[in-house]
Amino acid sequence: KNHNGAQMVMSQMQIAGVKPDSETFSYLISNCDCEEKISKYLDELRRDGLQMTKHAYMALINAYSRLGNFDMAKQVALDKEIPPKCLSEVTSALVGALASNGKVSDGLELFDEIKQSGGYLEPKAAIALIEHTQTEDQLDRLYQLLEEVNEPGMWFDGCGRVLQYCVQHNHLDAAVDLLKQLKETNEMSTYMIVDQVFCQIWEMEPVNLDVGMELLRAVKELGLNVSRTSLDFLLSACVKAKDSQRAQQIWEEYESSGLPHNVLTSLRMYQALVSSAQRSTSKKSAEWSAAKKFYKT
Repeated sequence: KNHNGAQMVMSQMQIAGVKPDSETFSYLISNCDCEEKISKYLDELRRDGLQMTKHAYMALINAYSRLGNFDMAKQVALDKEIPPKCLSEVTSALVGALASNGKVSDGLELFDEIKQSGGYLEPKAAIALIEHTQTEDQLDRLYQLLEEVNEPGMWFDGCGRVLQYCVQHNHLDAAVDLLKQLKETNEMSTYMIVDQVFCQIWEMEPVNLDVGMELLRAVKELGLNVSRTSLDFLLSACVKAKDSQRAQQIWEEYESSGLPHNVLTSLRMYQALVSSAQRSTSKKSAEWSAAKKFYKT
């Protein structure tokens, strides 16, 4: 947070003889680096006779949550003076702040309370929960959160995050279904999500090439073009997994997709052959022969 910048704003306003309004105090509070400064600005706001706006309440919630005082953040959301028309946004801000600061379970519990009371969650808070919910057996909950997002751009972002969750936890059928929904919503933007998913597969420990190959098949069946970026990540995953057989399949995918091989793809293919050969006890294995033959070409 830009605390020094916030102090500079306050100093310049004092020099100019301009009193800060509620929105200025909201900005100052949200940039506080300790609770003492939060209290200081809150006291000044009240002393100046300014009304607490929804942005001020949300700034308090975010500031306290960022500093780890979640009890105070929750107390802010319970303030009886919060206008009823702002209550949903303020409560949603608390859900988002909890999720973003390591208290996902608390955020999910509050989400349940909101739904049980007939309320709704703001899209931004739903996305925060989706982003930070990483434990297993939460797929149904993520679907429920995705239903809270009615803004198209944010829904697309949330759907992509749920897709990545499915890949992480091996929910292949759900991943393919979400991929289909993404394509139907915005085909061009789906390519970026697909690249991110294959990057994720490469980063996973251990590498799950079974999911990677099935997703590659699904991408093709949905009529999406396979990008060089996606294939590069998959080929790198083959190197990491020391799987020369899958590497050969990916190598052929470049050709069938009309993507010429370059120095990097050739290097990755050679590395996949060598790493696979190193797993063999025989120096006369087929992998070593393939690696030597590939190197000569």
